[in-house]
Amino acid sequence: MHLTDRVHLVGSGRSGADISNSYDCHVYLIDGGHSLGLIDAGAGIQPDLILKNINEAGFDPNNVDKIVLTHAHADHAGGAASLQEVTGAEVLAPGPSATWLVQADETAISLPRARAGGTYPADYRLKPCAETKSLTDGDIIQIGDSRLETIATSGHAAVHVSFLLDDDNESGLFGGDIVFQNGKILLLATPDCSIQALITSMHRLSKLDFDALFPGHGGISLHRGHRHVDAALRVFDAGRIPPNYEV
Repeated sequence: MHLTDRVHLVGSGRSGADISNSYDCHVYLIDGGHSLGLIDAGAGIQPDLILKNINEAGFDPNNVDKIVLTHAHADHAGGAASLQEVTGAEVLAPGPSATWLVQADETAISLPRARAGGTYPADYRLKPCAETKSLTDGDIIQIGDSRLETIATSGHAAVHVSFLLDDDNESGLFGGDIVFQNGKILLLATPDCSIQALITSMHRLSKLDFDALFPGHGGISLHRGHRHVDAALRVFDAGRIPPNYEV
């Protein structure tokens, strides 16, 4: 699904466009010209559907050389290992989550609790990545001639980043699960989810200059995406909590 000159949607489950497995988050393809990158990787239950969508968009999956993850929750990172196997791409994940994915540490990503609550099938397991690289705040990721800046945005999870795309008159924020359309947020009953961290992250995002908002689920805003950050921040600044997004 062609979104902009640089960005294509190649994965999206029941909380979005239903073009891949129902448990998948949005998976974005960045066209950097001579190389490609993926933002997030879906749950990994049917990675072939994501690969099929890449092909149908006119790209060769073998040209994907980076799989860049906003955070390690299973719907965003569970597909990294399978996609890495097929493409040979480098997997990049924030902070210690890079190690969690190599070790398939399900407890670190709160998967047992999510599985017990019915968020994932009872037989779903995290597949270990062969190798990952750890990202920190401010890291620049080059995907061909496209440039992404890593922005630390904890809150939904303690280890969570967003990616700022700003090149060729095209700007956008890949926000993972930090903010959604109309200023909704996604609070979870997990130890590392923090309203105070969300507020801090929203203030940080409010100072960035971007047009499009590419969230991890739900509606995508190709223009005026900043208004969704502003909407969440207005509610926070009034001492209240924005509506929770239902995946």
